[in-house]
Amino acid sequence: MTEPFALYVHVPWCRHICPYCDFNVHAAATPPEDEYVAALVAEMEAHAPWHGRGAKSVYVGGGTPSLFSPAAIARMLGAVARVFGIVDGAEITLEANPGTVDRETLAGYRAAGVNRLSLGAQSFDARHLRTLGRDHGRDDTRAAVEAARDAGFANVSLDVIFAVPGETAADWERDLAATIALAPEHVSAYALTYEERTPFHAWRASGRLRPVDDDTEATMAEAAATILPAAGYARYEISSFARPGFAARHNASYWDGSDYLGVGAGAHSFSRRPAPGRRWMNERLPARYLAAVAASGTAVGTEEHLTEAQARAEFCFSGLRRTIGVDADAFRARFGVELATAFPHVAGLVADGLVETAGGRVRLTERGRRFADTVAATFV
Repeated sequence: MTEPFALYVHVPWCRHICPYCDFNVHAAATPPEDEYVAALVAEMEAHAPWHGRGAKSVYVGGGTPSLFSPAAIARMLGAVARVFGIVDGAEITLEANPGTVDRETLAGYRAAGVNRLSLGAQSFDARHLRTLGRDHGRDDTRAAVEAARDAGFANVSLDVIFAVPGETAADWERDLAATIALAPEHVSAYALTYEERTPFHAWRASGRLRPVDDDTEATMAEAAATILPAAGYARYEISSFARPGFAARHNASYWDGSDYLGVGAGAHSFSRRPAPGRRWMNERLPARYLAAVAASGTAVGTEEHLTEAQARAEFCFSGLRRTIGVDADAFRARFGVELATAFPHVAGLVADGLVETAGGRVRLTERGRRFADTVAATFV
């Protein structure tokens, strides 16, 4: 295969671990950036089938990639260009936490080739930031956005979380107003989830945390779906809103069944070849990842060859996350069967008002978005 792909680079360190987070993160005040970047480069060089295809997007996520210096990010992106190539106009994103960046470091990242900054604001309410275990304040987010603009970033995204224990619908609307006031190009608005193996999950089970009730959470979700579009942010995915031209291109590869390569500790990858698809995940522990790359160049910890049924299901429930829905022509081209034939229950979902068909696509209705997980489960 020669078409461009999406590249994800994982940086697994944070200054501390938030109690709701279930990502592959490890606490470190000073992560080993030189050793780790060298391993990332070695891993890239070992993925020979991907060489020269060109990265259509690069997403440096974590963890907190902004703990790495601009020089380290520049070395890594230089290797991406040398080994894979970077498509002209590619979206190159760096995740950052407020309080870890300033105008100087952001100017360095911009000079290194980063053209999109994703800031983990999460909330502008000091109480909710404390509940979430964040180590920044609301003023840090404002300062980070201002510094990003000064450094030349024209594409800034803010992540915000709703349904935090103790949060009211009015609190969430104030967070939305504070987000809009900073005029980011993109907003990701997520409902808090209680993932297994996190302190939040245990605290909910023990009664230490009391979740927001379902009705209030639904009200908050509806507020985001109303307030953000009214401010010029079109909803293009269940949790994603953007000004025209600023939808996250990298994430689209996860939703439309495109190939993506992940490098770094715990990074995930997917390839459509061999058909119907293969996915794999790197060793999660940084020490094991570094040792594996040193020994063999790659660090695959687990892999799975999809069945035809799995591949069809994933194509559909991933595509349904987007407001444009699943492209029936693309489904037929990939799997050699009509979507309605592979999933005859879609007619029932239409009758129930959960999905609709239009323009050769199957997409969630407004009602369907409220039950998105339930609808997705019907394809499994």
